[in-house]
Amino acid sequence: MTSPTGAPARDNVTDRRRAREERGIGPAAARGDRLPPAPRERRPMLAALAVLLIVGGAAVAGLLALRADERVPVLVLARPVAAGSQITEDDLRTTPVASEDTLLVPASQMSEVLGTYARVGLSKDQLLDTSMLSPTGPLQAGLVAVGAELAPGRMPASGLLPGDIVQLVSVAEGAGRVLVDDALVSATRDKSQSANAGSAGSGITATFIVDTKDAPAVAAVGASGDLAVVLVTRGQPIDEER
Repeated sequence: MTSPTGAPARDNVTDRRRAREERGIGPAAARGDRLPPAPRERRPMLAALAVLLIVGGAAVAGLLALRADERVPVLVLARPVAAGSQITEDDLRTTPVASEDTLLVPASQMSEVLGTYARVGLSKDQLLDTSMLSPTGPLQAGLVAVGAELAPGRMPASGLLPGDIVQLVSVAEGAGRVLVDDALVSATRDKSQSANAGSAGSGITATFIVDTKDAPAVAAVGASGDLAVVLVTRGQPIDEER
């Protein structure tokens, strides 16, 4: 029976709670069922890889910056230049390049290039190198320049270019007579006045470098319109032996 103070009843409740805990039932047991938190896994290999990637990226960026610093200004053609023509300041501009090619001409040497001659026909935006230049022009001792107009059909269909080696032939009265075996084409100009474009379709005016003794005959035939041209060698440098 329960006493007026309720002490036996409380004892029974306490006994039952203790019994449940001993059997693994109750709040204490529930807390004991919880797994301890797993320790944080450390991944040293991933950390090392991240460090390597950071260091490698910095090294690549530094190398690219170093390569950019190695870009140096060199000379480049601002416009077409015919073979045998003297190089002027208007013919040149500069552009930075990353190159160790010793043939390219640094912008700092522009003063040394001015006054030299183009050995071959040069194109706009072409990088200039020393092999394209000659200290002397085509008009050396014993040579003269002769101009002539060539009608369509009196030259190869591909036209003529500065630096070409050609044979000059007189076709007066229907007979072919060789005037010069190895004339050098110094410059060409078609009817549209475009430099370095000796078009066979419209006829051209050409300048030939020939021996002094051959000049009168070439000039006379050229003036009469009876001059024909046979291409021997395409684009030979202007100062090579002919």
